[in-house]
Amino acid sequence: MSTEPRRPLSAWRFDGTLRAYQADALDRVDVDSGGPVHLVAPPGAGKTLLGLLLAARRGRPAVVFAPTTAIRAQWVAAARGLAHDDATVSDDPFRPADLTALTYQAVSVLDTAQPFTALARARWADELVGDERTPDQAHDWLHALNEKNPAAYRRGIRSRSRSVRRTLARQDAAALTSALHPRARDLMDRLVEAGVETIVLDECHHLLDHWALVVAALVARIRAEGREPLVVGLTATLPSPDDANEYDNYVSLLGEVDLEVPVPAVVREGDLAPYRELVHAVEPTDEERAFLSAHAAALDEALRTTFAVGAGRAYLRDALQPPAAATAPIADPLAPPSPPRDVRTSTSVGADLARIDKGLAEAFSADFARAEAAAAMFSMIAPDDPLVARLPAVARRSPTTDETVRLLGRYALDRVLPDPDRQADWRRLRRLLADFGYALTDRGVRRTRDPIDTVLASSLAKDRGACDILAVERAQLGDRLRALVVTDFVTHGNVHGGLLGSAGAVRTFSVLSTDAATAALRAVLITSSTVRVSTRHAPVILLALARELGAELETIPCADDPSAVEVRGTTGTGVTGAASRLLAAGQIEVVVGTRGLFGEGWDCPAVNTLVDLTAVATASATQQLRGRTLRLDPQWPEKVAHNWTVTAILPPTSSLSAQPDAARLRRKHARLWGLDADRPGSVVRGLGAALDRDRRAALDAVLAKDPGSSVRAVDALAGVPPRADTRAAWCVGTPYADTEEAAVVVERPHRAPAFSTSVDATRVLGRWLGGSVVLPAAVVVLAFFLPTAVGAPLAAVAAVTGVLLSVSFGRAWRRTRRQSRDAPATLMRIARVVWTALSESGRVAARPTSPTVEVTGAGGDGIRVEVRMPRAGLDDQRTFADAVEQLCGPVRSPRFVLEIDRGGGPWWVRRVLEHAGRGRARQFLSVPDAIGRRRDDAVRFHGAWQVHVGPAVLHEFSGPENLALMSEARRAGGFSGATRSMWQWR
Repeated sequence: MSTEPRRPLSAWRFDGTLRAYQADALDRVDVDSGGPVHLVAPPGAGKTLLGLLLAARRGRPAVVFAPTTAIRAQWVAAARGLAHDDATVSDDPFRPADLTALTYQAVSVLDTAQPFTALARARWADELVGDERTPDQAHDWLHALNEKNPAAYRRGIRSRSRSVRRTLARQDAAALTSALHPRARDLMDRLVEAGVETIVLDECHHLLDHWALVVAALVARIRAEGREPLVVGLTATLPSPDDANEYDNYVSLLGEVDLEVPVPAVVREGDLAPYRELVHAVEPTDEERAFLSAHAAALDEALRTTFAVGAGRAYLRDALQPPAAATAPIADPLAPPSPPRDVRTSTSVGADLARIDKGLAEAFSADFARAEAAAAMFSMIAPDDPLVARLPAVARRSPTTDETVRLLGRYALDRVLPDPDRQADWRRLRRLLADFGYALTDRGVRRTRDPIDTVLASSLAKDRGACDILAVERAQLGDRLRALVVTDFVTHGNVHGGLLGSAGAVRTFSVLSTDAATAALRAVLITSSTVRVSTRHAPVILLALARELGAELETIPCADDPSAVEVRGTTGTGVTGAASRLLAAGQIEVVVGTRGLFGEGWDCPAVNTLVDLTAVATASATQQLRGRTLRLDPQWPEKVAHNWTVTAILPPTSSLSAQPDAARLRRKHARLWGLDADRPGSVVRGLGAALDRDRRAALDAVLAKDPGSSVRAVDALAGVPPRADTRAAWCVGTPYADTEEAAVVVERPHRAPAFSTSVDATRVLGRWLGGSVVLPAAVVVLAFFLPTAVGAPLAAVAAVTGVLLSVSFGRAWRRTRRQSRDAPATLMRIARVVWTALSESGRVAARPTSPTVEVTGAGGDGIRVEVRMPRAGLDDQRTFADAVEQLCGPVRSPRFVLEIDRGGGPWWVRRVLEHAGRGRARQFLSVPDAIGRRRDDAVRFHGAWQVHVGPAVLHEFSGPENLALMSEARRAGGFSGATRSMWQWR
């Protein structure tokens, strides 16, 4: 009898034509190598077919896991098309077939809310046994530790849980399976008995935490039977590595990416529709702004009151006057704080002031950011204290909200949490911060969904903005408009306490169906619990919907919206499918729904306009959402999609500094490819694909609260390019290299000097250079008329002095002249110095490569300079681009800065430049963090800068005397305000 495993899928056949990247994937992947197969491709790229063909090549029985029942149904239909025998494909977990399609939920039932605890405890017990304990002794010791010191026990469990998560794929099958619910174990037994050896994981970015545990358990069970499973992971985008534990689970099962197909490649092939990313910027309503201003004032008052008296005030004093290490005993870090010291009781005024100055120097040297925040807070709550008088004038200001919150977090961790008698204070501070959207934990303070974020994310102005977009799109597309409007929730209160009304899909639909600009559009609201249509269009839409569903429909009036009726008995996947067909037929024009229902797995090729009202900003969610518009439409071969993001931005006149929706806008687009808004023929990733240079500058101006700036200048609604131009810019069907490169883009006036100080420095150095040549020459000439005994030595001294001065002044003059006349050449030299510094500090791989600089026009009299490291690895390109962007961009809070056009070699050059700069504005550049982490690296970078770029002085921020310099650097820092890093696809 043959022992060869069954290969029932090897008879499956695909009779169509593969796309280029599908054929490439099949050619490159070895399904019998023993390793996982990890493929990344956008929605609509044909991942389902590719997964089935890989399973067919393997031939063995297979199981497919999908995140939703709708996606599972797509797998079943596609598999039956290849098998030509419906009986060989099953979606019944009780009757596995040659290929069985299931949802992740079918096997993700766990036996405990924390499945890793038992595995972590088992690992701990094994470690104790390895230390010459018996299993019983190990068990007893762990039990006793949990009873006597539960905090230590929990720490041990947490640390081992992290280790278990990172090695899921290598865990023992019995241990993994023990964490599952009996029903999940039974299903796993049936799959193993059915001979499953291929596991296909669709949308595998869902494979996080306990879902990864379940799949790892199935893999371990198959291996325990002596078979090596093939794991195929398919996803549109990788999960975020921000949660290291969950990301480790993912990578441990699927490994690194074997093949990634970027969206632009599929568009260029003609297999996805060309598209454009667009942004509509709106201001929150007057009512919302009034609420937010009151909220911010209450938060500032609550936080500052904490530091006004008692222990909080003492903490500020200690933060600025740390105990002297030489006289104080080594303190227990968990001991209660020492009583506050009074700096006014010195026996000698001079000694008292010296002690204060010494304490300030130590505080700023130890932690500059904390000392700066503490100084600002202390000067506000105790302006008459002698300690405040010793602070630089620039430090005597009001602290920002972020500074105050960070300071409160440090105070709570350093002084409140370690003190057993202050647990009530700890709980009070946690409640206080929670009310304002901050979470205080034993790791510090982090921002959660505070009312500012929540109000802006769900602003009523966004719903009205969606109406503006749909009106513009209707005017451009006419009857071709097929739009999807997506929100986060069906309905929810957007602030606690009910101070403002509810938000969500229900409100959005109500606004859309009553707004004069969109009321004529045939729209339907579809959520997991609600289906609504406007009373104006109800007769037509209900008739079409009933025909698609094959059922009689009932409606009832909506108590919260007299302009709409609610349709009963139609929720679920059936109505979403019906909506897709009605959109394709043009019987409805707009669907309003939630991300949970339409963000993934819903296919409607007719959709050509997406209005994104969600607060989601992860790479996977944003890419999936945009996948709804990218599929080709058989009824419109020339389809071009528009993907709109609506963002609420506070106007520059607002007293609030937080702009969470603007920050979310950047995160949304950080991983999205699109046409460069400035140069449509290029494909880039990031906000540059949604906002052009002028709109990005307008956004920066609004965030900086520049007078005269406006939110309207950020908005792209008035300048939507024609769809025909978008299609032409994508160059569908033309060849491409399919490579990614990181670049730093600097936009600046064409003839402007690299640095604002270079012109004056060049002029002064030129005069001294001329003098260093002319005067010694005159002395040499004069020496010819003197007696030889006097003239010869004088001529020799003059000649040597002239050469020495002219060489040193000439070198400095050439560099400053280049900076004043040739900014691109200066950028090239800067790039070389940065790359060398990164290589020498070990931040990038040392390799013989040079940067490239490309200069093009940027509109008007401006130029656009792109700096790249094309032959470096992608990670090194990213590190280099980030470093150059930080150096050229605004100064924030670096450890080191370069003061440009000072210093410069010999003391006489330094004195000349210093004297020339008196009374004039100075310019500073941040030393990139990747270079400035170690002092030696920063010093070496400074030396290379002076040799290859020009004169500069290196400053380190380490004491209160640097506060004024930091403030000046923040005002006068940066090479160009329009500096940004970007990724480009070619």
